[in-house]
Amino acid sequence: MFFFHEHAFLSQDKLKLELETKSGADLHFIEVAERDIPLKEAVASYLFNSQLVTLPTGGMALIVPRECRVATRVWDYVEKLPTVHPVIERIEVVDVRQSMRNGGGPACLRLRVVLTDEEIDSISSSTLLDENLFERLNAWVDRHYREHLTEADLGDPLLLAESRTALDELTQLLKLGSIYSFQRVEGGHG
Repeated sequence: MFFFHEHAFLSQDKLKLELETKSGADLHFIEVAERDIPLKEAVASYLFNSQLVTLPTGGMALIVPRECRVATRVWDYVEKLPTVHPVIERIEVVDVRQSMRNGGGPACLRLRVVLTDEEIDSISSSTLLDENLFERLNAWVDRHYREHLTEADLGDPLLLAESRTALDELTQLLKLGSIYSFQRVEGGHG
């Protein structure tokens, strides 16, 4: 499933063909036309921050932010999706405003996966969030996140070095090993 706005990409036909070729399967495309939802409204409603989730039936649910429900034109379109694209069996609305206000951004709408006890046991305990890890992650953020980032900073080689140092420390904190190529090539600690 590929859900996108008609003004989202240059050379859209070429992109669609490439996606189909690389996926090795038939993709179902849902292209939202500008006449149905102007790009500005799609962005304001966070429509494309929605989450497509595969249901046990094999169909899909589209989980949309509450802003989609409030934007009349967007909601009219979304409400018709199961009729026009039967692979989408239902629409779910989720209020993510609190998460957005706390810095989560509209992308905080994500799939929640419930694990069995066996699956939980197979996960490294160093990656499971508890009070201790929460405090260590907060300290890591305090050490490594810049308060401000300017356009000039993006050209500064020190930013790359800072980022690599931060990622190296994070992989050590979570006991993930050397997962980044710079750790293996430059002798990071992971």
